[in-house]
Amino acid sequence: MSRVEDSTGTELLHVRSRWDYVRKKLKRRGVVEVNKAHPHHDMLCAIQGSIRKLLTEHPEAKAKDELLSEDFNQKIKFSVTTDTGKTYHFASYASPVFACVRSAVSIKEDDFLESLSPKDLPYLEFISNSRSGQDFYFSNNQRFILKTDEQKCVHYFLTILRDYLDHFHNYPHSLLVKFLGLYSIKKPRSRKKYFLVMQSIFYPTVRLEERFDIKGCLANRYQNPHPSGKKTILVLKDQNFMGEALSLGNQRDWFLTQLRADVDFLLTINVQDYSLLLGRHPLHVSEKKESVGNLVLRMKKSFGHEKSTQPLIEDNEETGATQNQQPDGDTAPHVHADGTPLHQNQTETVEMQSITVNQDTASPTESPLKQPSIKSPKKSPVKNNAVSPAQKRNVSFLRSLSDKDYLDSTGLLFHNRRLLVNSENSLHIVDGTDLRYYIGVIDFFTQFGCRQRIAKFFKDIKTCCGNHSTEPPQVYAERFYQFISERVV
Repeated sequence: MSRVEDSTGTELLHVRSRWDYVRKKLKRRGVVEVNKAHPHHDMLCAIQGSIRKLLTEHPEAKAKDELLSEDFNQKIKFSVTTDTGKTYHFASYASPVFACVRSAVSIKEDDFLESLSPKDLPYLEFISNSRSGQDFYFSNNQRFILKTDEQKCVHYFLTILRDYLDHFHNYPHSLLVKFLGLYSIKKPRSRKKYFLVMQSIFYPTVRLEERFDIKGCLANRYQNPHPSGKKTILVLKDQNFMGEALSLGNQRDWFLTQLRADVDFLLTINVQDYSLLLGRHPLHVSEKKESVGNLVLRMKKSFGHEKSTQPLIEDNEETGATQNQQPDGDTAPHVHADGTPLHQNQTETVEMQSITVNQDTASPTESPLKQPSIKSPKKSPVKNNAVSPAQKRNVSFLRSLSDKDYLDSTGLLFHNRRLLVNSENSLHIVDGTDLRYYIGVIDFFTQFGCRQRIAKFFKDIKTCCGNHSTEPPQVYAERFYQFISERVV
């Protein structure tokens, strides 16, 4: 009898704790520690343990000198059991590819591991006024964000992953958010959750005073500023930014050139409803002065480059076409571009799957950077190229190598450099005349499909205009760029 009473009491306490959590979440916005009362505490502990296991026990998940087609297709799967006795099934997608991205943006694997899988330090949940419906979790040091996303968005990202990397080949200082990992986790008799790991655009957050989410439209784009004296985190929107300006000084031309390049890329992949995240705080007097030592560090970070006598990317014969992957991939066929079956060496933990590979993203008229293609398995009759992150180790993959439009001896043109600030988040920090800005483009997985067309029809009626966020990619891109560029001084 006592066992039954104890069990019932424990369940009631658990339900009460969850209700207390929901009640607190509705009352406040900000960063909340994921403690044992949090409904997703156990799952997030499983993610922490899984990431640690992935990075310490699976060498196939590490960065490579050459990215092959199977690296884009890779899926590493295993199970973990938490301290509560629950078993979760974990998967990591395209692990070597994301490892190369981390290396390219100067994130050490040890730092990534200790941030996402620290001992005895929980994740932090970010609760804001966002309407995306997704969950956001910070690493405990707030350097990285884990964001849940829908399966269709994850699948789409896998199909454009190659294009996404190609864009960074051409524009190493791109404003697009840097995705550093893609994972899924599932426990028996529940739906699978997908997590994207990205670099926080607002890191470090200590001095941030204001945050904006800008889409370039005005309908339903006003947020009441948070009352003074309350520790809440609100992201302001386009109408709040109408009377504002980005005072970038000598960084203005670089910013507009880069924003144009990023918007043009998003137009080529046919997406809309993306946002420019903008944070800002005043510069200290000492930050406006430049010491010789700091300038040397900034030059090394931004332009440091030993010229190579070897090309960064091999130029072989033109390759085959596309393949398709679902993130789960349980029933997807595995074939080469010519239709022949793909030979696989499957193990207990590694599964290779097919994804769409687009070979036609870079235009020769825009950049002499040769299009990196994918090296096929040995038994494939199709000859393919390899993506070479560091052909001779003295040229860094996706790394800033020179100043704006500088052509080095390899014949590779890398566009639109700037002098980066000396910070761990330097690619998203721009110092203006009096303010430091944190800038990045996010949420670019929405295609203009049937659902968006229907939404546009009803929003046109509701707002009596087209000044809302659901517009075709061409219209959205031009309006987005114009709205921001008009406010840059």
